[in-house]
Amino acid sequence: MLSKRESRVLRLLSEKEGKSLSEQKILRELKIPERKRKNLRATLERMVLEGTIKRTSKGRYRLGKYGKKSAGKDHRRPNFPGHTLNGNRKKIGSNGLSNGNSLRVLADLRKTPRGFVACPRKTEIPECEIESRGGKRSFSDGELVVIEIGLGKTSARVTERLGISGEIETEKKGIISEYSLPKGFSRNVIKEVGNLNAEFSNGDLSARVNLEGETIFTIDGDDAKDFDDAVGIKRIRKGKGYRLWVSIADVSHYVLSGSACDEEAARRATSTYLSDRVIPMLPKRLSNDLCSLRPRKRRLTKTVEMDFDSSGRLKDSRIYNSVIKSSARLTYSKAAAVLEGNGTASSSLSKSITSSLLVMRELYGKLKELRIGKGGLDFDFPEAVLLRNSSGEVRDVDRFKRNTAHEIIEEFMIMANSVVADFVFRNGFESIYRIHEPPDPDSIKQLRESLLKIGIKANLGARAKQPDIQAVMKTASGRRDREQINFMILRALKKAVYSTKHVPHFGLAIDDYTHFTSPIRRYPDLVVHRIVDDILEKKDPSYDSALLKKIAERCSILERAAEGAERQFMNLETANFMKTRVGEVFHGKILSIHPFGVFIEIKEHFVEGLIPEHLYKHKGKKRKWFELGEDVRVKLVSADLERRRLTFDLAS
Repeated sequence: MLSKRESRVLRLLSEKEGKSLSEQKILRELKIPERKRKNLRATLERMVLEGTIKRTSKGRYRLGKYGKKSAGKDHRRPNFPGHTLNGNRKKIGSNGLSNGNSLRVLADLRKTPRGFVACPRKTEIPECEIESRGGKRSFSDGELVVIEIGLGKTSARVTERLGISGEIETEKKGIISEYSLPKGFSRNVIKEVGNLNAEFSNGDLSARVNLEGETIFTIDGDDAKDFDDAVGIKRIRKGKGYRLWVSIADVSHYVLSGSACDEEAARRATSTYLSDRVIPMLPKRLSNDLCSLRPRKRRLTKTVEMDFDSSGRLKDSRIYNSVIKSSARLTYSKAAAVLEGNGTASSSLSKSITSSLLVMRELYGKLKELRIGKGGLDFDFPEAVLLRNSSGEVRDVDRFKRNTAHEIIEEFMIMANSVVADFVFRNGFESIYRIHEPPDPDSIKQLRESLLKIGIKANLGARAKQPDIQAVMKTASGRRDREQINFMILRALKKAVYSTKHVPHFGLAIDDYTHFTSPIRRYPDLVVHRIVDDILEKKDPSYDSALLKKIAERCSILERAAEGAERQFMNLETANFMKTRVGEVFHGKILSIHPFGVFIEIKEHFVEGLIPEHLYKHKGKKRKWFELGEDVRVKLVSADLERRRLTFDLAS
């Protein structure tokens, strides 16, 4: 349930009809004494963290995910985000709201003398009685369910029973339901895909450039099955230049616009990579077979061919439909063994592949140097990876280790995406771009003030440029809190989104950018493939501006939802792994400091958690005592699977 102060804040913001209020205004409107400002600030921070309210770029506050439609209504019954159990992802609009007729949420059942009541996981929603509808149903105390509440009603109907709360598999089902992730493909889609012809006709091949004679291969993760990109390279201009091929699975050849498979792909928008499973955008027959660039199998592709001079500057490019036969399926670790061993660990690879890898490394270094020289921001935040035993149980949480092969493929894909964006724009076609707009002046001001508090006087003007931010990153590079500073910078930047606007990508420092290289797992890439076909075949545009805008907005929303589900699965698995370690002491490092507590990361396992303020306040420690990046000894107090989080305390 909401605290009294949280309820008052929500009611106030609702009454203001969507207007944002400053901390001072909220303090005055709620008649809170100045001496309790710190308590109000902690409440506001917590509500922002939970998504109940949102902090604007100017540091003001307004209702969070529920938007303007909740203004003027009972603050306990707002409209909710479409990706949170709206039951139908097609209903998600550009603002992420449901259709407003009912609300579907996760809830824990609790037995009372008068019957079962549902306690929604969203704390801002009050408890409600369960409707019996034609006789009593045998529920269990502590059961996790999905409930549906009609707006204005005080009772709810159970629509899905997931299991006992707190059990790992039940909680996984809860996340899948919470984010409305699809649970299978329809019969129509399966039938349609099953009827696709795996053989190629002369017509399929005659209009394509045949690259089967070139050394082109895939580099992917150890567990990957959907190989949608392949690369090849050779020296040109008497050894003084490079020709790079980036060949991408031609999904648009199989998934026709308006087909059942296309509609389902559009509905999903993206593949979701959860910690123990993949929920694909396309059925396996496409993603893992017909469109997967398997070694020594003839596959239809779209190729971006790029010529570079000896300095790595792009001199010419061509985009065409092609057919390839991948020479090999390499893993990142296998490729890295060659690249980082200068070709010595290549006994299982052909000479041509080994030679290609070394030339790729050469070109990659030049491309990255040029991009960073233009202002590209090179964040390299560590990611968590779950290490499992033979039974599939998590035995550790470690840092995912990126290597040279990862960076090469990433740089080549960036280049291909940029070339395609420029090609589409120059031909005058409307399209979907991947944009990253410059940060707001207010965000830069807040960043500058935050940096000053930790001793960094940053030369960041209201319209900060990439070199200014690079200078801050360079200053932080030798500090123990460099990762935390880089994260502060990242939070000051806007998020990259899909858009029909043709504007530069701030983070990459590239004028033209789109997503083209992953049509198996991203719907915008498939749309861009079709637009490229329209240009190559001199056809009228398949998409008008209004439809492209709708697709871009929707895909941006669903991308965030998929990222949220992926993050929550990881949090859940981490909490489950750590629950047997409650009471143990660890070496921690401070990640961030807030009025409500301190986030820390422990060194023994790559996990993080919160030290709530009340746990260290009684020890006489003040918030100013903490420093970013500081080493602390902490004790794990709890591992909460239902809330998917870890709580620590300072060790004695």
